[in-house]
Amino acid sequence: MPEPGQPSFLALLHDNVCVTRFKPAPLPPDLLETVLKVACQTPSPWNLQTWQFVVVRSPTARKLVLKHCGETGPSAKAPVLLIALGDPAAWKRAPERLAEMVRSGTLKEGEEAAHLEQIRRLWSVGGAARTLAVARTHAALQQLSLAAGAFNLGTAWIVEYDVAKLMQALHIPQNLIVVAVLGLGYCEERRALPAPVLGRMVFAEAYGLPWSRNREEDKSGGEG
Repeated sequence: MPEPGQPSFLALLHDNVCVTRFKPAPLPPDLLETVLKVACQTPSPWNLQTWQFVVVRSPTARKLVLKHCGETGPSAKAPVLLIALGDPAAWKRAPERLAEMVRSGTLKEGEEAAHLEQIRRLWSVGGAARTLAVARTHAALQQLSLAAGAFNLGTAWIVEYDVAKLMQALHIPQNLIVVAVLGLGYCEERRALPAPVLGRMVFAEAYGLPWSRNREEDKSGGEG
């Protein structure tokens, strides 16, 4: 349940709030598990589930991870560190994932072969599998961050780390990709970032054409 006085979830999203300091309080195991479950339930093409997480909570393990990071920012004090991993070979487990979809009723029995052929065609060549793994792992991280905000938790990304040393220290298999390292915990202090200017990033109908929330209204009014 949200805590008394907690900022509204939508307000946190709208204000583009970032964590500047974490509380030292540990996360209850059931709350941490809830956030992780939400992340792992991120929609994924063909249920491929390209993400994995290493959850680091003990002081010894946290110190080991931070040792191989550069500027850690507020995550240095976060009670939980998460290492998000992408699996480029996830598509190879498509038969198992498709079978799960059949059992759950989200895919009709007998349709597996056609989908399997499409999966192999799309993801077995070039860097497509790596792109899928990184992109969908980022989607899971975004869902994790949204779930964290719903419980007055926050996340802060560590943007500089030694991938090779981190993988060695945590026994991460070489076939996986370290997508992100971030801290997770209760927020003690937040800061709102500057509001985005939609005109820089959002276009109407074609690239470069200015977007306006009134464009469709103006268009429909002119046609009337």
